[in-house]
Amino acid sequence: MDNQLFYWAGFILYSMAVIGIGFYVWQKEKKQGKQTDNDAYWEASRNLGGWSVGLSISASMMSISWSCVYGVQLFYWYGWGGAWLLIIPWLVTMIGFFVFAPLFRKFKVFSQPQLLQKRFGDRTRQLLAPALIIVFITWTGAEIFAAGNIIAPFLGISQNWTFFLITVVVAVYTYTGGFEAVVSTDKIQFILVALFILVIAILGFNALPEGSSLWNVDHPPKAVSANKLFSPGLVLIILTFAAYLPGWLIETDVWIRLQAARSDSAARKGIQLAAANSFVFVGVLPMIIGLSALVLYPAVNGVIADRLQDGTLIFTVIMQDYAPLWLNILLSLGLIAAAMSTIDTCGNVVALSISHDLIEPKVKHKWSPETLNRLARTSSLGAIFIAFIYAVFTDSLWDIFYLSSGILTTTVFIPVIASFFKSTKPVQVNLSIIFGLISTLVFYFLESRGLLAAVEPQVIAETGLGYIIWGFLFSLLGFVLGKFIRIEN
Repeated sequence: MDNQLFYWAGFILYSMAVIGIGFYVWQKEKKQGKQTDNDAYWEASRNLGGWSVGLSISASMMSISWSCVYGVQLFYWYGWGGAWLLIIPWLVTMIGFFVFAPLFRKFKVFSQPQLLQKRFGDRTRQLLAPALIIVFITWTGAEIFAAGNIIAPFLGISQNWTFFLITVVVAVYTYTGGFEAVVSTDKIQFILVALFILVIAILGFNALPEGSSLWNVDHPPKAVSANKLFSPGLVLIILTFAAYLPGWLIETDVWIRLQAARSDSAARKGIQLAAANSFVFVGVLPMIIGLSALVLYPAVNGVIADRLQDGTLIFTVIMQDYAPLWLNILLSLGLIAAAMSTIDTCGNVVALSISHDLIEPKVKHKWSPETLNRLARTSSLGAIFIAFIYAVFTDSLWDIFYLSSGILTTTVFIPVIASFFKSTKPVQVNLSIIFGLISTLVFYFLESRGLLAAVEPQVIAETGLGYIIWGFLFSLLGFVLGKFIRIEN
C-alpha cells in the first residue's frame, strides 16, 4: 500500500506537468490573439522545426501498445522473425515518407480529407473522414487499453479506472493546447519513453542466466517455420507487408506532422530522426526485451504462462522481478509518458477529422471564429472519451492493429495517391472509399467467424488476414468502375 503512494505521486506530478504545458500554450495563444484561431489550434501555425517533427513522430510510435507491448510480444511469440511483422515494414515506410515528403506537401493542405476536397470536392472529403475516425479511434483505444493493463497493478486500482484517469489528463491538455501541446508534450514523453525502454532492455538482458544466448532462443510459442529468421512464415510476412505498407505510407498522424513542418527540409530531417529512433526503440531494444523474456519465462509446450497474459505483461513482470522500488517508480513515469504520447496523437487525428473535415466545412461561413474554436476543442474532448469507451470493450491488440492498418490500406491509400494524378475523376475516388471501407468491415466479420475458409487458400485463411486482400481488391474495383461512369458527383 505504501509503495502505491509513491506510484500515485509520480502519476500526479507527471499529469500536472503535461496539463501545465497545455495551459501554457493556451495563455501564449491568448496573448498573441490566437486563442480562437483554428489554424493555430490544429496546425501549430505550420512552423515546426525538424527536431520537433522527428521527436513527435518518434514519441507517438514509441507507445505502450506498439513498442512496449505489441513489438515485444511479437519477438516473444516468434523470436527473431518477429522483426518482419512491425519494425522492418515501419522502417521501409520511413524511407517512403522521406522520398515523398516534398510531394505530400505540394498542395499545402493539412489533412488528407482536405487534400481530397481540393482535388475532388466536398463529398469526397466527407467520405474519407469517417474512415480515419474509425482507424484512429481504434488506435487511441488500443493505447488506453494497453496502458491500463500495465499501469493498473502499480496504482492498485482497476483497469477501467486507470483508463479513465489517463483519458482525463490527456483530454485536458489537448483541449487547452491543441496540436502545439501535443507536439510539445511529445518531446518530454520521448525522453521518458526512450529511457524506460532502454532500462527494461538492460534489466532483462542482465537477468539472463550465464551462458544464455539471444540468438539461440528455443521454441517461440507461435513460430510456424524452423528458420528462425522467417519464423512467422512467409505467408504472414507477405500479408503483413501488404496490409501495412500502403496504409502506413499515407498514415495520417505522420502526414500532419509533415504538413506542420516549416519547410520540406525540416520535414525530411524529422523523418530521418524518427527513422533512427524507431530502429533503436521500436526495433533493437524491444527485440532484446522480447527475446530475453523468451529465455526468462519460456512457453511450455507452446503455452505462455498466465502471469505474462499472452505476452502483454512482459514489461510489468520484468519490472516486478528485477527492478528495485525506486527504479520501478521512475519507470512507471515512462509507462505513463508512452501511453499519453500516442493517445494525444491519435485523438488529435480523430478530433481533426470530426471538426475540421466533417463539420467545419458546412458551418464555417455561418458560425463565428469563437464558436468554431469551441467546436474544435470540444471535438478533442469527445475523441478521447470515445476512445476510452472503446478501450473498455477491447481484449486483443492483434486484431486492432491489423484491422486499423488494413483500413488505411484498403480505404485511404488509393484515394490519397490518386490525388496526385490529374486524370483521376472524383467518382473513382468516391467509389474506392465506399467499396474499400464497407468490404473491409464485411470481410473482417466473415473472416473472424471462419466463413471465408472455404473460398480462401488455406495458407491465407490460417493467418486470418485475407479480409485485407478482399478489401483492397474491392477498393481497386470501385476505382476502376468509376473510370467508366460519366455522371460525376
